[in-house]
Amino acid sequence: MAQEVKNVSLSREEVLQISKEILELVGAPSDYALSVAESLVQAQEAGHASHGIIRLLEYADSVKRKVIDPSVRPTIFREEGATAVIDSHWGWGQIACKFAVKVAGEKAKEFGISIVSIQGCNHIGRLGEYIEMLAAENLISMMWCNADPSVAAYGGKDRLFGTNPWAAGIPSEDVPVVIDFATATSAEGKLRVARANGSSIPIGTVIDKEGRDSTDPQDFYDGGALLPFGGHKGYCMSLMIELLGGTLSGNHPSMNAGYSHGYGTVLVAIDPEKFFGGALFRAEISEATKKIRGATPVNLSQPVLVPGDVENIQRKKNSPKLQVSESIWQSIKDFKSTL
Repeated sequence: MAQEVKNVSLSREEVLQISKEILELVGAPSDYALSVAESLVQAQEAGHASHGIIRLLEYADSVKRKVIDPSVRPTIFREEGATAVIDSHWGWGQIACKFAVKVAGEKAKEFGISIVSIQGCNHIGRLGEYIEMLAAENLISMMWCNADPSVAAYGGKDRLFGTNPWAAGIPSEDVPVVIDFATATSAEGKLRVARANGSSIPIGTVIDKEGRDSTDPQDFYDGGALLPFGGHKGYCMSLMIELLGGTLSGNHPSMNAGYSHGYGTVLVAIDPEKFFGGALFRAEISEATKKIRGATPVNLSQPVLVPGDVENIQRKKNSPKLQVSESIWQSIKDFKSTL
């Protein structure tokens, strides 16, 4: 039976500090530790605990197993015109992505559009973070990545695809539209959170190793698989991300012999200034989103939202105190004491 999740209220500074200290203790330089910790805390604030501080334990283990090189810096492996390939050298995925955002943004402003991929990349966290960074520069963006196989093909039960998230950012005169979702029924991290909290998951999220529907997140970790969202349509989108993320990054599709691990990441940035002007573009988007938010809701207590609104609502709820699962917070403190 699902247990009620108990939260503790913590200051942002306390959560950021312990996160930074853990990352430093496993070998991250101070600036990298702060940057990665900031990404985790931002995800927590936005209501995405699956990409929040629970990842500290996974990251520390990845450093111990030499999956993550905690001190290496990303470099440009190949560059031509509006394109570039970043080599993360199996360092922190968040550091490589922030570098990719810088490169993609500069190229988009020069050429009107840019495409940047990342090879040798570890877990990158919440894609929405990088999309928001580009939207703050008034750039449109799209981003996706493949990952370790955990999702079955439509009609199958073998793990073939990653959770393969896709994101897009559209700047406006006020807050940007930020679309960010896994093409599986759930991000794997949400299963991790449910398991840590002793919670069940909705039917249709995972199948067990025999291919049977399950509401127990542990069945995924015992050899089951996630399912693609939206049936065959989500499957097609996941397949596209798998093939393009894996090949354009040089990381390989996850079912291919050349794939070992990691996240084949692709980032596209577009400068609307090169079309009909940035100001007109942002005005058009703001007019449209205002009308969408003003649509008559089916349930008057639940207004129509635009992608990104939920995260902004959660940010307000998590200020000035950040809500963290009591069990997850205790596990992080216990873990820090062992370092």
